[in-house]
Amino acid sequence: MDDTLLKQARQLNLRNGGSNCPIPPIILLTDDQRLPDPALAINSLPTDSMVIFRQYDHPHRAKIGAKLRSLCRAKAIPFLVANDISLALKLDADGIHLPEYHILTTPYFYHQIPSTLLVTSACHSLVTIRRLGIVPKQYRPDGVLISPIFPTHSHPGKNPLSLNTVLAMAELCKRSGMAPIGLGGINKENVGNLRSSSLASLAGIGFSGAITSPVR
Repeated sequence: MDDTLLKQARQLNLRNGGSNCPIPPIILLTDDQRLPDPALAINSLPTDSMVIFRQYDHPHRAKIGAKLRSLCRAKAIPFLVANDISLALKLDADGIHLPEYHILTTPYFYHQIPSTLLVTSACHSLVTIRRLGIVPKQYRPDGVLISPIFPTHSHPGKNPLSLNTVLAMAELCKRSGMAPIGLGGINKENVGNLRSSSLASLAGIGFSGAITSPVR
Protein backbone atom coordinates (compact mmCIF):
# COMPACT_ATOMS: atom_id res chain seq x y z
CA MET A 1 0.00 0.00 0.00
CA ASP A 2 1.03 3.63 -0.34
CA ASP A 3 3.78 4.61 2.11
CA THR A 4 2.27 8.06 2.74
CA LEU A 5 -1.06 6.57 3.83
CA LEU A 6 0.56 3.93 5.98
CA LYS A 7 2.88 6.41 7.71
CA GLN A 8 0.02 8.82 8.45
CA ALA A 9 -2.24 6.02 9.72
CA ARG A 10 0.45 4.75 12.08
CA GLN A 11 1.15 8.23 13.41
CA LEU A 12 -2.54 8.85 14.07
CA ASN A 13 -2.91 5.47 15.75
CA LEU A 14 0.03 6.03 18.06
CA ARG A 15 -1.00 9.58 18.98
CA ASN A 16 -4.76 9.15 19.32
CA GLY A 17 -5.16 5.45 20.02
CA GLY A 18 -2.14 4.86 22.20
CA SER A 19 -0.17 1.68 22.74
CA ASN A 20 -3.28 -0.24 23.87
CA CYS A 21 -5.62 0.80 21.06
CA PRO A 22 -7.79 -2.22 20.12
CA ILE A 23 -8.05 -0.99 16.52
CA PRO A 24 -4.96 -1.17 14.28
CA PRO A 25 -3.94 1.75 12.02
CA ILE A 26 -5.24 0.29 8.74
CA ILE A 27 -8.63 -1.31 8.07
CA LEU A 28 -9.55 -3.00 4.80
CA LEU A 29 -13.24 -3.32 3.87
CA THR A 30 -14.09 -6.02 1.36
CA ASP A 31 -16.44 -5.11 -1.47
CA ASP A 32 -18.07 -7.23 -4.19
CA GLN A 33 -17.78 -4.56 -6.86
CA ARG A 34 -14.56 -2.71 -6.13
CA LEU A 35 -12.47 -5.51 -4.65
CA PRO A 36 -13.07 -8.62 -6.73
CA ASP A 37 -10.15 -10.51 -5.17
CA PRO A 38 -10.13 -9.81 -1.43
CA ALA A 39 -7.60 -12.60 -0.85
CA LEU A 40 -5.02 -10.76 -2.94
CA ALA A 41 -5.78 -7.57 -1.06
CA ILE A 42 -5.38 -9.24 2.34
CA ASN A 43 -2.07 -10.77 1.34
CA SER A 44 -0.87 -7.27 0.44
CA LEU A 45 -1.73 -5.74 3.82
CA PRO A 46 0.86 -4.84 6.46
CA THR A 47 0.61 -6.80 9.69
CA ASP A 48 -0.83 -3.85 11.65
CA SER A 49 -4.12 -4.05 9.76
CA MET A 50 -7.67 -5.33 10.21
CA VAL A 51 -10.26 -6.70 7.77
CA ILE A 52 -14.02 -6.11 7.79
CA PHE A 53 -15.71 -8.78 5.68
CA ARG A 54 -18.87 -7.54 3.97
CA GLN A 55 -20.01 -9.34 0.76
CA TYR A 56 -23.56 -9.03 2.13
CA ASP A 57 -25.42 -10.56 -0.78
CA HIS A 58 -22.93 -13.10 -2.08
CA PRO A 59 -24.54 -16.56 -2.38
CA HIS A 60 -21.37 -18.17 -1.01
CA ARG A 61 -20.72 -15.62 1.71
CA ALA A 62 -19.93 -18.18 4.42
CA LYS A 63 -17.50 -20.09 2.20
CA ILE A 64 -15.64 -16.95 1.13
CA GLY A 65 -15.62 -15.73 4.72
CA ALA A 66 -14.03 -18.95 5.93
CA LYS A 67 -11.26 -18.63 3.34
CA LEU A 68 -10.55 -15.02 4.23
CA ARG A 69 -10.71 -15.80 7.95
CA SER A 70 -7.95 -18.37 7.46
CA LEU A 71 -5.81 -15.87 5.55
CA CYS A 72 -6.21 -13.27 8.29
CA ARG A 73 -5.41 -15.79 11.00
CA ALA A 74 -2.21 -16.79 9.18
CA LYS A 75 -1.15 -13.12 9.09
CA ALA A 76 -2.38 -12.48 12.67
CA ILE A 77 -4.75 -9.81 11.32
CA PRO A 78 -8.09 -9.29 13.12
CA PHE A 79 -11.07 -10.39 11.01
CA LEU A 80 -14.53 -8.88 11.56
CA VAL A 81 -17.81 -9.92 9.95
CA ALA A 82 -20.27 -7.20 9.00
CA ASN A 83 -23.81 -7.34 10.40
CA ASP A 84 -24.08 -11.09 11.00
CA ILE A 85 -23.38 -12.25 14.53
CA SER A 86 -24.21 -15.87 13.68
CA LEU A 87 -21.66 -15.97 10.86
CA ALA A 88 -19.09 -14.20 13.01
CA LEU A 89 -19.41 -16.89 15.66
CA LYS A 90 -19.46 -19.69 13.08
CA LEU A 91 -16.21 -18.44 11.53
CA ASP A 92 -14.64 -17.79 14.93
CA ALA A 93 -14.17 -14.19 13.82
CA ASP A 94 -12.39 -11.67 16.01
CA GLY A 95 -15.34 -9.33 15.94
CA ILE A 96 -18.38 -7.83 14.27
CA HIS A 97 -19.07 -4.60 12.40
CA LEU A 98 -22.52 -3.05 12.72
CA PRO A 99 -24.30 -0.62 10.38
CA GLU A 100 -25.46 2.70 11.75
CA TYR A 101 -29.13 1.74 12.02
CA HIS A 102 -28.49 -0.59 14.96
CA ILE A 103 -27.68 2.21 17.38
CA LEU A 104 -30.58 4.32 16.04
CA THR A 105 -33.27 1.60 16.09
CA THR A 106 -32.04 -1.35 18.17
CA PRO A 107 -29.45 -0.04 20.66
CA TYR A 108 -30.05 -3.02 22.95
CA PHE A 109 -28.36 -5.20 20.31
CA TYR A 110 -25.00 -4.00 21.63
CA HIS A 111 -25.80 -5.62 24.98
CA GLN A 112 -26.17 -9.02 23.29
CA ILE A 113 -22.74 -9.18 21.66
CA PRO A 114 -20.28 -11.52 23.41
CA SER A 115 -17.70 -9.50 25.32
CA THR A 116 -14.91 -11.47 23.65
CA LEU A 117 -15.69 -9.92 20.25
CA LEU A 118 -14.19 -6.73 18.91
CA VAL A 119 -16.99 -4.37 17.81
CA THR A 120 -17.03 -1.54 15.31
CA SER A 121 -19.96 0.60 14.22
CA ALA A 122 -20.67 2.76 11.19
CA CYS A 123 -21.46 6.41 11.88
CA HIS A 124 -22.49 9.22 9.55
CA SER A 125 -23.47 12.00 11.96
CA LEU A 126 -22.82 13.59 15.35
CA VAL A 127 -26.27 12.41 16.42
CA THR A 128 -25.17 8.78 16.04
CA ILE A 129 -22.00 9.29 18.04
CA ARG A 130 -23.99 10.91 20.83
CA ARG A 131 -26.30 7.88 20.84
CA LEU A 132 -23.30 5.55 21.07
CA GLY A 133 -21.92 7.66 23.89
CA ILE A 134 -24.93 7.00 26.12
CA VAL A 135 -24.66 3.22 25.71
CA PRO A 136 -23.16 1.80 28.94
CA LYS A 137 -19.40 1.91 28.60
CA GLN A 138 -18.95 -1.86 28.67
CA TYR A 139 -21.23 -2.23 25.64
CA ARG A 140 -19.93 0.60 23.46
CA PRO A 141 -18.13 -0.33 20.24
CA ASP A 142 -14.34 -0.43 20.30
CA GLY A 143 -14.16 1.64 17.14
CA VAL A 144 -16.44 3.87 15.06
CA LEU A 145 -16.12 4.29 11.29
CA ILE A 146 -16.84 7.94 10.52
CA SER A 147 -17.84 8.50 6.90
CA PRO A 148 -17.74 9.80 4.28
CA ILE A 149 -14.64 11.83 5.05
CA PHE A 150 -14.07 12.80 1.41
CA PRO A 151 -15.97 12.24 -1.88
CA THR A 152 -15.95 8.53 -2.67
CA HIS A 153 -16.46 6.38 -5.75
CA SER A 154 -18.48 3.95 -3.64
CA HIS A 155 -21.21 6.59 -3.22
CA PRO A 156 -20.92 8.95 -6.20
CA GLY A 157 -22.77 12.21 -5.77
CA LYS A 158 -23.03 11.95 -1.99
CA ASN A 159 -21.67 14.98 -0.17
CA PRO A 160 -18.91 14.20 2.32
CA LEU A 161 -18.92 15.45 5.88
CA SER A 162 -17.36 18.85 6.42
CA LEU A 163 -13.87 18.84 7.91
CA ASN A 164 -15.16 20.59 11.03
CA THR A 165 -17.81 17.89 11.47
CA VAL A 166 -15.22 15.15 11.02
CA LEU A 167 -12.97 16.77 13.63
CA ALA A 168 -15.86 17.14 16.08
CA MET A 169 -17.05 13.56 15.56
CA ALA A 170 -13.56 12.14 15.99
CA GLU A 171 -12.97 14.11 19.17
CA LEU A 172 -16.31 13.07 20.67
CA CYS A 173 -15.56 9.43 19.86
CA LYS A 174 -12.17 9.67 21.52
CA ARG A 175 -13.64 11.28 24.66
CA SER A 176 -16.25 8.51 24.80
CA GLY A 177 -13.62 5.78 24.79
CA MET A 178 -14.23 4.63 21.20
CA ALA A 179 -11.46 4.68 18.59
CA PRO A 180 -12.44 7.05 15.76
CA ILE A 181 -11.79 5.60 12.29
CA GLY A 182 -11.83 7.66 9.09
CA LEU A 183 -13.49 6.18 5.99
CA GLY A 184 -14.36 7.50 2.55
CA GLY A 185 -12.19 8.73 -0.31
CA ILE A 186 -8.95 8.85 1.71
CA ASN A 187 -5.84 8.86 -0.49
CA LYS A 188 -2.22 10.01 -0.41
CA GLU A 189 -3.18 13.46 -1.73
CA ASN A 190 -5.73 14.32 0.97
CA VAL A 191 -4.65 12.29 4.00
CA GLY A 192 -2.52 15.21 5.21
CA ASN A 193 -5.74 17.13 5.92
CA LEU A 194 -6.44 14.65 8.72
CA ARG A 195 -3.08 15.10 10.44
CA SER A 196 -4.45 17.29 13.24
CA SER A 197 -7.60 15.20 13.79
CA SER A 198 -8.36 12.80 16.64
CA LEU A 199 -8.75 9.89 14.21
CA ALA A 200 -6.95 6.77 15.41
CA SER A 201 -7.21 4.67 12.22
CA LEU A 202 -7.90 4.91 8.50
CA ALA A 203 -10.21 2.57 6.57
CA GLY A 204 -10.84 1.91 2.89
CA ILE A 205 -11.32 -0.57 0.09
CA GLY A 206 -8.27 0.28 -1.97
CA PHE A 207 -5.55 0.55 0.69
CA SER A 208 -3.88 -2.69 -0.37
CA GLY A 209 -3.29 -1.50 -3.91
CA ALA A 210 -5.23 -4.50 -5.23
CA ILE A 211 -7.56 -2.26 -7.25
CA THR A 212 -7.01 0.79 -9.40
CA SER A 213 -9.96 2.82 -8.12
CA PRO A 214 -9.32 5.64 -5.60
CA VAL A 215 -9.32 4.54 -1.98
CA ARG A 216 -12.64 4.61 -0.24
